Amino acid sequence: MRFNEQQLKEQIKSGGYSNAYLIYGEESYLKEYYILQLRKKLVDPAFEAFNLHKFDGRDTALDDILKDAQMLPMMSAYNLVLVRDYPVEKNKSDLKLIGEFLDEVPDTTVLILYYDALEPDVKSAGFKKLAAAFDHAGTVINMEKRTETDTAKLLVSGAKKRGAVLDIHNAKYLISVSGNDLKNLLNELDKLAYFSHGQEITKEVIDNMATKCLQARVYDLSKSIVNGDMDTAYTVLDTLFCMKEDPILILAVIGGVYVDMYRVKSAKTAGCSYDDVAKHYNYRGREFALRNASRDCAVLTEKQLRRSLDEIMNTDLKLKSTATDKKLLLEELIVKLILIAKEVNYA
Repeated sequence: MRFNEQQLKEQIKSGGYSNAYLIYGEESYLKEYYILQLRKKLVDPAFEAFNLHKFDGRDTALDDILKDAQMLPMMSAYNLVLVRDYPVEKNKSDLKLIGEFLDEVPDTTVLILYYDALEPDVKSAGFKKLAAAFDHAGTVINMEKRTETDTAKLLVSGAKKRGAVLDIHNAKYLISVSGNDLKNLLNELDKLAYFSHGQEITKEVIDNMATKCLQARVYDLSKSIVNGDMDTAYTVLDTLFCMKEDPILILAVIGGVYVDMYRVKSAKTAGCSYDDVAKHYNYRGREFALRNASRDCAVLTEKQLRRSLDEIMNTDLKLKSTATDKKLLLEELIVKLILIAKEVNYA
């Protein structure tokens, strides 16, 4: 069975568990959360030493995993086996063994294979075969990023549980400032709720207290560039270097912002909206990126955006192939992007 988050939530609530789960996807917090919920339901803490078996799939032989998966539970209905980050390309014969085991998985066993540090190639033949085996014998869940609206609703209800007030608009603003990683957002919410002393978490509170993610700081940088504000652009860049952010990563995010703007600009030229862009590209959970792009690209032409992307690509090549000071290269890029935005020719 292929489940989404809501279906898994309902299954856990009803108690109709599968004997095998394959859990993967972008949202690490949700993977941790639902695995913990399954563990609480399936394993009595008093008998955890007998009925809970945890493995790191990267350094454990499959035979050892399957041996424990075939054990009968002690004083409990289930024997839970948690396998983290099993590399499907590790040994092709393992896929066959997993498939054979899942065909006859004991009714008292729940095998959960999940991906955390290791990101599987979902398009590979090995992963497709693995997913098909779990699909046949149990449940496969792709834990995708929640939409921005769903994440915002979670933050609103989370603020209420913490004794604070957060409206949906400011929740979305918090996402644009701190990023869409749920674990990080909930940590930020803890901090904001504490400092708000049970009052409303306003935009001003978020501006003063929330930690800006790299992407949000680069949005500030790109906004300054588009507006021709060189002083602010350099200030933001200095801040990023003081935070010891990787110059190549900074450039990658700058490039991503300009790609967003180019996509939105092209869509508008074709008579479409940024919502249409979201349907064709993966902006789930970060819809704010397209709103920012729509705002920033308004004063730029497609030609200017293409020239900007060319300069970003050239800088990327220099960062990775020359010994030139990396901050100097990014400062030079900022100048060129501002000149392009102002339609000033340069040699």
